[in-house]
Amino acid sequence: MIDQSYKYEKFMFYMGKGSKYMGIVISVINNKGGVAKTTSVLLLAELLAYLDQKVLVVDLDGQSNVSLALHAYVEEAESSIMGRTVPNQENIFEVFVDRLRGRKEIMSRVIYPTNIKGISILPSNKRFGRIESCLMDCYKGPFILSKALRAIKEDFNFILIDNAPALDFFTMNSIAASDYIITPVREDGFSKKGLKEILDVINDIKEEHDLDHVKFLGTFLTQVDPRTNIFKERIHDYERSIPDLLFKTYIRKDTKITQMESKFIPMLSHSLESNALLDYCHLLLEMNILCEPEDYKLRKSIGEAK
Repeated sequence: MIDQSYKYEKFMFYMGKGSKYMGIVISVINNKGGVAKTTSVLLLAELLAYLDQKVLVVDLDGQSNVSLALHAYVEEAESSIMGRTVPNQENIFEVFVDRLRGRKEIMSRVIYPTNIKGISILPSNKRFGRIESCLMDCYKGPFILSKALRAIKEDFNFILIDNAPALDFFTMNSIAASDYIITPVREDGFSKKGLKEILDVINDIKEEHDLDHVKFLGTFLTQVDPRTNIFKERIHDYERSIPDLLFKTYIRKDTKITQMESKFIPMLSHSLESNALLDYCHLLLEMNILCEPEDYKLRKSIGEAK
């Protein structure tokens, strides 16, 4: 598993010849709940931080689970939720309602450190539910989040967006702000139908707003037991129907994930003997977004490189 004693010399980060890692935005999207979107954001963010990357997690879900997991959730009184008193925490609400676009005000007002070194967060809380009602219809465009993230891209190597189980105004903003999109799915039959809906929405938004830079990286199965016949049938079905969109990596069921989430502790601190952690390492490698030094470090950490 992960060898935390392994250290690699610091270096300049490159995505390609002459270009630096700079705020690569990845959205984790599915309009169905319970497919491990938040878990995927947390584990990928933690692995990127382990690889010495500066990571920003954006909580675009009113349930605020990723904010809770990263110790950045702040409870609000009913008066602040309703807008009668000053909130205890400025967060994603201000990005949309106050139209934050300047680097200094975004970094100082709504970006917070987390319990994991290298990971910052733009959090959410119960005020999220009032965002749309506070916006006039003419201001409900798809580029609000994109403009905000563009201002702070140079401050982070990767930006991961956790989305609600919906294809709504916020998901549209997430897609428009993204460079890459990934979709975790369960192995049940309903997920395939949902995946088609997601792909149709992504393509429609890209076409409507000329978002040629947005790329759908792929989908991956989560919470699976590879020993079962139903999994074998489902994986063959996906391989036949969407071979170019399916990651070879799947995420196995793992009680350590449940323990990590219930205790709000990082997986690398909780357990290195996790099947799901190893699977997410393979997923990150398969996503092909790492440069050679990070790729090598991760492969060495899981015993796949000398």
